Amino acid sequence: MCATFAKDEFVVIYGVSWDAYEKILSALGENHLRHTYDRGALEMRSVIHGVSWDQYEAFLAALQDHSVRHSYDRGTLEMMTPSRDHDWTKSLIGRFIETMAYELDLRIQSVGSTTLQKMAIERGVQPDESYYVANEPVVRARLKLDPAVDPPPDLIIEVDVTNSCLDRFAIFAALGISELWRHDDKQLVFYGLSASGKYEVLDRSRAFPWLVANDVQQFVSQIESSDETSLARAFAKHARAQFEAYSRAQQT
Repeated sequence: MCATFAKDEFVVIYGVSWDAYEKILSALGENHLRHTYDRGALEMRSVIHGVSWDQYEAFLAALQDHSVRHSYDRGTLEMMTPSRDHDWTKSLIGRFIETMAYELDLRIQSVGSTTLQKMAIERGVQPDESYYVANEPVVRARLKLDPAVDPPPDLIIEVDVTNSCLDRFAIFAALGISELWRHDDKQLVFYGLSASGKYEVLDRSRAFPWLVANDVQQFVSQIESSDETSLARAFAKHARAQFEAYSRAQQT
C-alpha cells in the first residue's frame, strides 16, 4: 500500500537555509531524493523509502528549528504539510487542556510537537500535541528528554484530516503512548492502549477521568462561531463542573 500511496505527492518546507538544504541532501541523497529548492523553499516527495535510522536522525538534525509533521517506521519516512484547519483544531484542543489545567491547578507538562522516537524499534513520529500528566513529576524541569530513560508522554493529540501512508496509531502504540485523542475533522474520540498493544475506544479519559470525548467535542464544534478565548473559558468552566461531580462520585 505504502509503495503506491502518494507517489506523486510532495511536501514543501519553507525557510530552509542553504546550509540546512545541503545537510538534508547529505542525509537523504542516497534515497533518490527528487526535489526542488528555490530560495528557501524545499519541495520533495512526501514518502521516501529505504531511509536508515542513521539517515532519519541526520534528517531531523538537518531540519534544525523547522517543524515537519512526519512519521518514520522501519525505513519509510512520510512527511505531511498540515492544513490551516489541522493546526487550528489541534491548537484549540491543546488550549482547552492547558486552560483546564490552570483552572483546576493540575500539574502537567506540555511538550508540544516534540519528535518521539526510539532507536530499538526504529520508529519515530511528530505528534500534533503531547502532554505529561501522571508522569509530569518524572520529567519536571527537563529541557531535553531521553527516550531511553524517560517515559513517553501520557497523552497525545492527533488531528487527522488527511490520509497517511503509515499507520501512526501503530507507531504511537510501539512507543508506548497510553492515551490518544484523535479528531478526524468531524468527531473527537478517546483511545487507550490495551494490554494487547492495540488502541481501544475509551469511555473516559485516563489522564483526566472526569472527561468524556463529547465534553471536548461540543466546544471544538463551535470553532467557527466563537473566539478561542471564550471557548477556552467556557470549556474550563464545564470541566470544573465535571471534575467536581466526578470527585463527589468517587467519595461515595
